[in-house]
Amino acid sequence: MRTVAPLLCLSIAVLAQPADNIDPFVKKIVDALAGQWTLQGTDREPGAQKPAEVRMKFDCRPAALGTAVACHLSGDVGGLGPVEAATIIGYNPDEHLVHWMEISSTSEYHDHKGVWNGDTIDFEPLVYTAMGKKSTEKFTLRFPSKGKMVLMSTTETEGSVSQIDGTATRQSATRPSASKP
Repeated sequence: MRTVAPLLCLSIAVLAQPADNIDPFVKKIVDALAGQWTLQGTDREPGAQKPAEVRMKFDCRPAALGTAVACHLSGDVGGLGPVEAATIIGYNPDEHLVHWMEISSTSEYHDHKGVWNGDTIDFEPLVYTAMGKKSTEKFTLRFPSKGKMVLMSTTETEGSVSQIDGTATRQSATRPSASKP
């Protein structure tokens, strides 16, 4: 059993990509999202008299030696009280797709898949079940300028539509660490 650990470490070292060999789309994801973000927006729910305020913090850090971004999202969505999510975002060069994988405190598990179109990531509609109801979410991220991100999410659930829109501002950028283990 002792010989397995050195072989595993050697295999990982051989497979690790040097930073200068990172796919340009991978770098684009990390550069676009890494940092501390503050999002302000609205949540429009069926039957609500007016849109509810959305306030979120995104703490996004380079992960997997700079080949992905890991984010902790926290805040208040539409007066539901505190909400948190753990998210990993990366680019799959085999599929040519961006993946936004998320697990939230609202018991939702998502794997959004999308493509870059200019300054926008257009995700495919995601069909999932929450609280026994089938939902379809359309999700888009746009980066209109450095340090700005626009999030748009529309979810249809059995004849009703919920919509969350918000603009995030990067408070500080986070760069990949140069340190090695």
